[in-house]
Amino acid sequence: MFEHIMQMGPMLVLAGLTAGWVAEALSRAENYGFIHDSVLGLIGSVVMGATIWVVISSGAGMLAMFLIGCGGATLAIVAQRTFWRAARLGT
Repeated sequence: MFEHIMQMGPMLVLAGLTAGWVAEALSRAENYGFIHDSVLGLIGSVVMGATIWVVISSGAGMLAMFLIGCGGATLAIVAQRTFWRAARLGT
């Protein structure tokens, strides 16, 4: 089990950083910042990956874990931008 976690952990980190980089590259005008997007992507990736790994399947492969991590990071970034914008506008 420990070996499996050691293999899947870097996939989640890589997925979070990739999603943060893509989010920053696609939305430079909104000025969120690369570090902010990367940290948010890492958090979303690790939370989603750990949840899926514990609840659904601990036998997922590296590609599946990378895609799950990208999905979690994307959800975290989109949710933050949706709610942050609403908080900034006071709505």
